[in-house]
Amino acid sequence: MRMTGDGLLLSFGHLARSVSATLIAGLWRRMTSEQVEARLKALPAREQAGLVGGVLGLLFLCSLFAAQFGILGMLAFWLVVIVLVN
Repeated sequence: MRMTGDGLLLSFGHLARSVSATLIAGLWRRMTSEQVEARLKALPAREQAGLVGGVLGLLFLCSLFAAQFGILGMLAFWLVVIVLVN
């Protein structure tokens, strides 16, 4: 089945929002991922995009910083991400 450009972009948006909600819930332990995602959905589209872009951008910058320390840095980065998600 072929997805259109809009469908693919919408699917990516939902995935990015879910990833951001999971990371925020990992840091903010009082709320579950589903609760954080529901709060994100309640925000206007511009604020959602800013928050999701900020979280994913920060994750990207942290991965670049960890990459400066080689394979051990990347392993430490992935360990932190796994701990946050669980």
